[in-house]
Amino acid sequence: MNEEKELQAEIGKHLMQPENYGKIEDATCVGVGIDHATKSYVIMYIKRDNNSIVDVKFGTNGNQDTTTLGSIFTEMIKGETIESALEITSALEKDLKDSYAAIPAPKVDTTKPEGEQVEAISTEHQDSANMVLTAFRAAMRHYERVVGGIEEEQFEMSIVKTCPYSTTECHFVKKQSRES
Repeated sequence: MNEEKELQAEIGKHLMQPENYGKIEDATCVGVGIDHATKSYVIMYIKRDNNSIVDVKFGTNGNQDTTTLGSIFTEMIKGETIESALEITSALEKDLKDSYAAIPAPKVDTTKPEGEQVEAISTEHQDSANMVLTAFRAAMRHYERVVGGIEEEQFEMSIVKTCPYSTTECHFVKKQSRES
C-alpha cells in the first residue's frame, strides 16, 4: 500500500510539474513518435555521448497523459548509460504490449443499428506511452543514421498498436463476422 501511495505521489508530481519539457538546441539526436490515427506526436531531443544520455527533453501536441508519461520516462533515462536506457525502454515496451493485450473485449449490442453495435475501445493511455517510447527509439535511430553519414534534422517513426480486436485502429472496432 505504501508503494502505491509513493507511485501516485510521483505521478502527481509529474502531472502538476512536468520535468524535461522543452527543446535542446544542440541535441545529438532527435526522434519523433507519431500516432497517425489522432495526429498526435512526441518529439524527443537527446544529447548523448558514445556511452550515456547526458540530457533529454521532449515536446508533444498530445494530452496530459502524454506529457506526464514523457516527464516520467525522461527522468528515468536521464544520466543513464545507453545500454541501461535501452533496457528500460525494452521492459516498458513489453509492459505496453501486455497492456494492449489486456484491453477487454468490446461489448456487442445487436439491438442497435449496424454501425453502432460494437462499443468504442479507447487505447488513449497506451497510445500516449507508445508515442513516448517510439520517440526515444526514433532518436536512437537518428543517432545511428547521423553517425552513418546521413544528414537530417530528425527521424520519425509511426507508433505500432497491438490491439487484439483490430489489425488497424483500436479506437473503434467494426463488427466482425462470427462465421468460422
